[in-house]
Amino acid sequence: MKAATTPNRRILVVDDNQAIHQDFRKILCAAPASTALDAMEAALFGGPSAAPVDTGFEVDSAYQGEEGLAKVKEAVAEGRPYALAFVDIRMPPGIDGVETVQRLWKEDADLQVVLCSAYSDYSWEEMTQRLGISQRLLILRKPFDNIEVRQLAHALTEKWELLRQSHRRLEDLTREVEEWTRELSVANERLRKEVEDRARLELRLVQAQRLEALGRLSAGLAHEINNPLSVIMASVGFIRSELDDQGKGGRQVDPVELSEVCSDALLGADRILRLVNDFRLFSKLDGQPQAWVDLREVLDHALSGASYNLGPKTQVVRDFQDVPPVWGSEQGLEQVFLGLLNNAGHALKNTAEPRVAIIARQREDGGVMVEIRDNGTGIAKEHLTRIFDPFFTTKAPGEGTGLGLSICYGVVSGLGGAIEVDSAPGQGATFRVKLPKAPENVASASSP
Repeated sequence: MKAATTPNRRILVVDDNQAIHQDFRKILCAAPASTALDAMEAALFGGPSAAPVDTGFEVDSAYQGEEGLAKVKEAVAEGRPYALAFVDIRMPPGIDGVETVQRLWKEDADLQVVLCSAYSDYSWEEMTQRLGISQRLLILRKPFDNIEVRQLAHALTEKWELLRQSHRRLEDLTREVEEWTRELSVANERLRKEVEDRARLELRLVQAQRLEALGRLSAGLAHEINNPLSVIMASVGFIRSELDDQGKGGRQVDPVELSEVCSDALLGADRILRLVNDFRLFSKLDGQPQAWVDLREVLDHALSGASYNLGPKTQVVRDFQDVPPVWGSEQGLEQVFLGLLNNAGHALKNTAEPRVAIIARQREDGGVMVEIRDNGTGIAKEHLTRIFDPFFTTKAPGEGTGLGLSICYGVVSGLGGAIEVDSAPGQGATFRVKLPKAPENVASASSP
């Protein structure tokens, strides 16, 4: 906001002596002699234009403190406050100058004041005790010097003007801050709603993806079960037919043939049982509660469980002593690493010097990376993009369900982690499992 173009030169004189008021008007309302001389010289000798004439100050009079207080109230109410007041200390029979100033400042806190006195009615300590130490107050001893009075008037009215400008600027800044605060509040509310909407959409997306994955998994499970189930049904049908023929006096049942048919049926039933168990495990691990997990214990248990598949000749390298706790499901993570180690054991069957390494370390972002490396047969390039798909397997028929790596992928993804693989035929394989760090603001009895 711009400052007022016309300066405030309104001055109030509060004194019980009429002559004092006349003196103030002579000093403050008349143009200085030098200004008149300069104007005369310019007219007579054709010199440069005279400087703008100082029109002086607007001086009002009050003869008692109560009258001065009334004038200040009226001026404030009209929006034309006084910039400066010269106040006499002795004004019998009314209130004295010190009390007058106290009451004036209650009406107009910006009013500049000069206390005038020819006597030592109050010491400076007594006045500051009543009025406080203020930059709005000066003392002028009577009789006063004309130049000193005019200098005080100029300086203090200018000070009042600067003070008002600072008030206006502060008001402008306050309004700007309030406006920025409102805008920021609106933006924060909009952002909060957007975050909530995004969270809801992400939740719906996750639910849709889970339903889609469950649909694909169910369809795959139905397809995988259908083949061995057909074998079982055909085998049972053949056995029943043979028994019916024998009961009607037909040919005798061949025990060897029946044994082979039963074996086919049992193989089909075993295949279905493994599929159902893996599918049940997959469903059980999904949505398990998460907590602090000591990864060292999980890896030790997984190694113990995979020892049979790895075999006694496999060299096992462990490097996970300084790994921090992670956030997840202990049972789910154990199943992940057990599955990866079992896969490694399968890949090492025909390796002359089988070796597997389990390395865990903290990542730069605070999470954990677990690598499981083997020097087995490796994985063909065309299979790398499909190895985590449900029911995809490179094993011979009947040797696997194709759900092992899919379960690993589902568990790790559900914990907010990731699983990757690098491999080539004849060069072994490296599986990398990235897991989130345990939150610092969540306590757990399982934290080490």
